[in-house]
Amino acid sequence: MSLTTPPPATAAGPQTGGAPQPDGPSKTVKVMAILIAIHSGTLGALLAFMITRHLGATPLVAIGSAGATFLGVSATVKYTEEKLHLL
Repeated sequence: MSLTTPPPATAAGPQTGGAPQPDGPSKTVKVMAILIAIHSGTLGALLAFMITRHLGATPLVAIGSAGATFLGVSATVKYTEEKLHLL
């Protein structure tokens, strides 16, 4: 019984045909990136509201703090996603 070794594997060349790759991310990736920014901002706003109310702030101050936090967090996440070329 003879044992032979398989031939060495060769690297695959570039594939031809098919649709050309778009220059940027797909529409689905962009929508998901925006949804992540919105959800991150919402979570930050909820935490800011809960913390300010726990520390004794009035409801109006807590809502203002939550709104400012939402804008700050969502804008920061969106900026980061743009730098990562997701938008």
